[in-house]
Amino acid sequence: MADATLTRTTPSKPVAEISCYNEIPFNDQDADLIVRSVPDKIDFRVHKAFLAVASLVFRAMLSLPQCEVEASSAFAAAVMKDGLHIVPLDEDQKTLAILLKMCYPRWMIRHWEPLFSTVEEVLTVLTAAKKYAMDGVEREVCAVLVSPRFLEPDPLRVFALAVQHGFYEEAKICSGFTLRTPILQKEYKPELEYITAGTYHRLQNYHIQCGDAAHAIAQVQDLRWITSETWTWFECSNCRGSTLVIISGDRRKWAAKWWAEFMVEASKALKERPSGATVGIDSDVVQLALEKASACQNTCRARVFREMRQFCAIFAAEVEKATGAVCILAGRDSGLR
Repeated sequence: MADATLTRTTPSKPVAEISCYNEIPFNDQDADLIVRSVPDKIDFRVHKAFLAVASLVFRAMLSLPQCEVEASSAFAAAVMKDGLHIVPLDEDQKTLAILLKMCYPRWMIRHWEPLFSTVEEVLTVLTAAKKYAMDGVEREVCAVLVSPRFLEPDPLRVFALAVQHGFYEEAKICSGFTLRTPILQKEYKPELEYITAGTYHRLQNYHIQCGDAAHAIAQVQDLRWITSETWTWFECSNCRGSTLVIISGDRRKWAAKWWAEFMVEASKALKERPSGATVGIDSDVVQLALEKASACQNTCRARVFREMRQFCAIFAAEVEKATGAVCILAGRDSGLR
């Protein structure tokens, strides 16, 4: 009797089931194409017309005769589902969901805001938009990248990313936000590896020039941008100091000691952080001035909080005006390459 040979068989791995993205409009039974996220095995039921308008790549592919479409690389290992061609794409479900939503009219999208949670998501969708030649989507994603939501917390990082992707006008917007922190105290960002030393040098030089311009705005010898002479620090007899300032019309006014000290400290702060936010009502330099003014037993104490709020708005606007006149230029075309 022959010996029986036992063969161990390895159970086959279960094939992941393909599911449909269950959200309007990508579960529409009237769709005429399926876009599949290969990594996540998720199908998006879409309309060719919207993709053809948004993407030059899809427009070219969908304009081919049917026999050529089936033979094209986009339909490699062509499969059908529910009578519709399937276009397999390398992007994950989340990236495709955002990308495809941006190809549709907003009124068709049930959940639009916010599309992006992190800068990483923005960059992933931006890369996909470039890949599929979605110029309009690319511009929208770029606008999201430099929106206050992402720009204010980390302007240097977003600046570097904007330069890296060739968004030079947006990078100039970012450069203004980098003025809110001292130039020598900026943290290292990995994205800085993607820009040239020349670009970073020009950003530093821009910061220095803006610092000089903002510093000059706060010099008491020339405050001709101040048009009113009825601020409490000009009128309070109790706080009048020995500092003579020149305001509009070459008028000379004696300023309260606490206010003159505030302008000196503001000038120093603006040298390092040449931004209107440096002299905002909630800034440290303004809060210190308010504490000093509160000690006054005369008009300053009663009027200072209201008037300093008004003055700081004017002051900040003058700072932004001065720094806005400084150009971040020095390269061949944009100064940022």
